[in-house]
Amino acid sequence: MAETLFEKILKMQEEQGLNPWAPFSDIEEWDLVKWLFKHVGQTGMEEFTKLPIVSHLNTSFKSSYTLLKAVDKLPRASEWNLEAVSIKGDLYEEEVELWMQNPLDCIRELMANPTFADSVSFEPQRVFDDDEGRLRQYDEMWTGDWWWEMQGRLPPGAVVAPVILASDKTSLSQFRGDQEVWPVYLTLGNISKDVRRQPSMHASVLLGYLPTTKLECFSEAQRSVERYRLFHYCMAQILEPLISAGKEGVLVTCPDGQVRRLHTILAAYVADFPEQCLIACCKESRCPKCQVGRKERGDLLVPVPRTKDDTLRNMEKHQQGLSTKEEYDGKLGLRAVYEPFWAHLPHSDIFACIAPDILHQLHKGVFKDHVVSWCTEIIGAKELDMRFKAMTPYAGLRHFKKGISKRKQWTGADQKELQRVFLGVIAGAVDERVLAAVRGILDFIYYAQYQSHTEASLEKMEDSLKLFHENKQAFVDLGVRDHFNIPKLHSMVHYATSIRLLGSADGLNTELPERLHIDLAKRAYRASNRRDYVIQMTRWLQRQDSIYLQDLYLAWHPEVVQSRMGSAEIDEGLGEDSDADSQPGTSLRVRQLTRFVMVDHSRGYYLPSTCPLPNIPISAIQDGHRAPLLIPALDTFLREAFPLAHNHIQVRPYDHLDVFKYVSILAPSRHHLSDTKRFFKIRAAPEAPPRDARKKPTPAVFDMALVIEDPVIWDGVGMQGNSIIPIRGRVGQIKVIFKLPSFLGKTKHPLVYIHWFRPLQSFDNHSCMFRLTRSSRNRGPHAVVVPIDRILRPCHLIPQWGDEATSREIDDIDSFLLNPYIDLDLFDMLADR
Repeated sequence: MAETLFEKILKMQEEQGLNPWAPFSDIEEWDLVKWLFKHVGQTGMEEFTKLPIVSHLNTSFKSSYTLLKAVDKLPRASEWNLEAVSIKGDLYEEEVELWMQNPLDCIRELMANPTFADSVSFEPQRVFDDDEGRLRQYDEMWTGDWWWEMQGRLPPGAVVAPVILASDKTSLSQFRGDQEVWPVYLTLGNISKDVRRQPSMHASVLLGYLPTTKLECFSEAQRSVERYRLFHYCMAQILEPLISAGKEGVLVTCPDGQVRRLHTILAAYVADFPEQCLIACCKESRCPKCQVGRKERGDLLVPVPRTKDDTLRNMEKHQQGLSTKEEYDGKLGLRAVYEPFWAHLPHSDIFACIAPDILHQLHKGVFKDHVVSWCTEIIGAKELDMRFKAMTPYAGLRHFKKGISKRKQWTGADQKELQRVFLGVIAGAVDERVLAAVRGILDFIYYAQYQSHTEASLEKMEDSLKLFHENKQAFVDLGVRDHFNIPKLHSMVHYATSIRLLGSADGLNTELPERLHIDLAKRAYRASNRRDYVIQMTRWLQRQDSIYLQDLYLAWHPEVVQSRMGSAEIDEGLGEDSDADSQPGTSLRVRQLTRFVMVDHSRGYYLPSTCPLPNIPISAIQDGHRAPLLIPALDTFLREAFPLAHNHIQVRPYDHLDVFKYVSILAPSRHHLSDTKRFFKIRAAPEAPPRDARKKPTPAVFDMALVIEDPVIWDGVGMQGNSIIPIRGRVGQIKVIFKLPSFLGKTKHPLVYIHWFRPLQSFDNHSCMFRLTRSSRNRGPHAVVVPIDRILRPCHLIPQWGDEATSREIDDIDSFLLNPYIDLDLFDMLADR
């Protein structure tokens, strides 16, 4: 065991007689400093310190200057360095700035974080999805083949530290100017991807800012290749310490206090397509991972991968004049970069490091830019807009009430919302080949988002891509495409290989660096005065890191932890005897405990603690909730639930019920998707009058749900396999959620009034969705009342419009498709449909 960073800080404070919050006086002043740095800029801090009331606070700082000086005394893990880079152009000479931190200091900073102690792995693992150990599972980076291969190359006792880099140029100014920065981020594959994906956990650090010069010192013909060369030179300067550390290892104190010799090896590089080509030194008309022909990217081929050794050998031959322009530029598609930054990085093959980019390649590229555009041209923008406008509601589903054809800006979230309903939207408006091709793309995208894979799921993902290629000719026949030589479409052939090598793609997505831009670029820029902003940004970031590190230290400090525990005990004692209104936090925690009800070890439900519609007459419920058979359905339920007392029970229209507008259902964990609890909201709300007379009433909404029809059969079968839901579950429309009054009987769970659909037996072979029609009885709806614990989860039904969409009320529509793309959970349940 070695002395950790926090132990060193504690020892230094004890030797100097400082308190834990030094250089600040106490916990209250420290909380004020944190608030100021989080919510107030430097100008605001100056104004705050000049307020007369602040003089009565007796703070140790009297101005923003003294406050910043105090913050600069806090511990810091790494320092920013500036290197001036001279560029000798063919027109004139230019000097640019390269800002960077030592990557080894950044790695030590990550490993010094004690909050990662339970989320770090130091050895590869082979995980299997079956008891026999035959079905390999790929999840975290340490479950992939890359780590096993690296471990075999290193001496016994060595620990692999897989370095994950990400870079992406981003704009800083919103409305004017052209200020931009080019951040480079670093994280480690040792840290669980669930932690890495949360920016608030600080598991990714800013490694440097690359120069963003336009290279006007070169003639226009030279600028493209010189941009490549400048990028690789700067990256080589930043990553130079990783060369010796990758070969010989470096001693690092880990979160568990153990000192390990880490071999820092570049494992993955997260970037969009133009930057992938920049990293691989290839033209954007080629694939950065393989040697597929320039005009062959639209075919489903098994490509020959690019390799580090072959590429460097070809670069050397071209530099020495031993290869022609046709061989180097035409056949290989390489740029004239002869010293790439990855040339000397040990044990690393940059082409295998390039990670899948779900955001830009799949959501935006293949789906939004191509599939949606092709289908819009086939169906027509007007009809497609009408179908989106007429889409049935679902909790959390974005309703494109104006259609999609006139929407100018699309975010990644918007593109995901389109995917949730798109196949159902175009069903009936395109021929079966187009529908099959689109289904292949959507299935691939959904499989690519799994948090863990097996060989079975990877095979399904590859089959989905085959399905698209088998049917893509339909777009050519319809005149919307001439070819499929599309870089982002070709990139899909590399996904399964990358997942087997580096773990699931969700841990290496470009969504994280996009989110990091907000905290580590845009907020830092707004804290500057916009002149020489990069140096101000680095100072601001360094202070933010110091505050974060100090906060971690105080959370670890034994004295501070003990004092906070004592305060918590006092607060808890006050909460037990005090009025609920005076202790809102405590009473809220108590109320939250009473809201949630577990049904079994994997399922449960959550109702609001306060009933929003108490004591409503049944006659009013029948009208407002469109529940005409509530009384006979409830009467049938009571007769079955209380057979002995039924002769004394009679439900009357003027009886009152407590009605809820929604219930949240806890879904069983599905390890392919997430290990965390997932709640799904199901609504049964009548029309609500507007709060403002100028607005329209809030329309009624009654969601669909999968419900256990026969609990006896369900209990006997259980959750055995993915197909159990469609076989034993039945779709119903939830009309009323209510509690039974005591004079009618006491039930263990609240009740729901449902209108059944026919069982899941009819299947549409073109869309591969279940067809559903409403179930009827005695020329009316098939209505039942069941306990709320029989609801499995919500589901989404898409109307079968045929050739032309109509915007009818959902209760007037009889034929639907069960939408498996509404979320990953239902998609996984119905994966074998």
